[in-house]
Amino acid sequence: MRSSVLLASALAVGAIAGPLHKRLMVTETDLEIVTVTVYVTPGQADPTAGGQARTREHGHGHGHHHPKPKPSAPAAFSSAPAPAPSSAAPKPSSVYTPPPPPPSSTPTPTPEPASSPAPSSSAAAPSSQAPTSSTPTGNGEHTSGTIQATFSSGIAYQESVLWHHNRARANHGATPLVWNTTCEDAARTAAAVCDFQHHVVNGQGQNLFTVSGDMFNVTGGITDSWYKGEADVYTAWGANPDDSTFHQWGHMTQVVWKGTTSVGCVSIDCGSAMTINGRASELNKYTVCNYSPPGNYGGQYAQNVAAPIGDYHKFLWSD
Repeated sequence: MRSSVLLASALAVGAIAGPLHKRLMVTETDLEIVTVTVYVTPGQADPTAGGQARTREHGHGHGHHHPKPKPSAPAAFSSAPAPAPSSAAPKPSSVYTPPPPPPSSTPTPTPEPASSPAPSSSAAAPSSQAPTSSTPTGNGEHTSGTIQATFSSGIAYQESVLWHHNRARANHGATPLVWNTTCEDAARTAAAVCDFQHHVVNGQGQNLFTVSGDMFNVTGGITDSWYKGEADVYTAWGANPDDSTFHQWGHMTQVVWKGTTSVGCVSIDCGSAMTINGRASELNKYTVCNYSPPGNYGGQYAQNVAAPIGDYHKFLWSD
């Protein structure tokens, strides 16, 4: 298949415990999935993509956390080796973390997980409302296969987004998400800026994903990048993790966060308007997902991020 370049970003909520250091972790993925990891000095130019059997992915993570007690010893977890990859699936190969914004002097209050979200008519207000009757619930059918890479809007798009989120969540004992139109509206506002930075409203979390090429591959972003790629490096199941490594797993913890009940996503083609770090970029197939209530609250991981029930390595973006 044609190589593509991917970018991903996760948002954590709360006051910053301390600045994260910028670093670049590069992993080259060949046909035999032999992985090499290299840490590169901040400010160094991104490595160029290699041959056709290699893809790249970048992930931005912003660590905004409440102060919290030191994590207890992580629960042990063993998983089976990953199977041979699908030839069309995107493969993660690098993670980049910029420094976080200046710390806030007023911590964001910890949200209470909503069991019965109340409706809201404002697209800019904190989004915890139930979806409208015209949106999918996440419990129905979805269109499987590689055609999902082409989805960017409509019911088929929403059903695939929910199905891939909810399969991951079920594997961690979390309830299914439903489609949230207010989150969708906020995600659309953020995506329209065509700048790979977090633009969120209070009361919502956010994951970002962007890819070059002709297709959006939102299910690849959810299943391969945000979930599988980060579950492999997360070790604090049932405990509170080290915040300094947030950029390595922050997308995954938002996806499976038990207190989150709804999601709304938007995928758009930014064309020549896309910018990353203030520079024009060809990674212009841009996806923004907003979540309500938001996850990634410091001190609340132990009760919101449970260990996997089964082997997630068999999960495919094309399922």
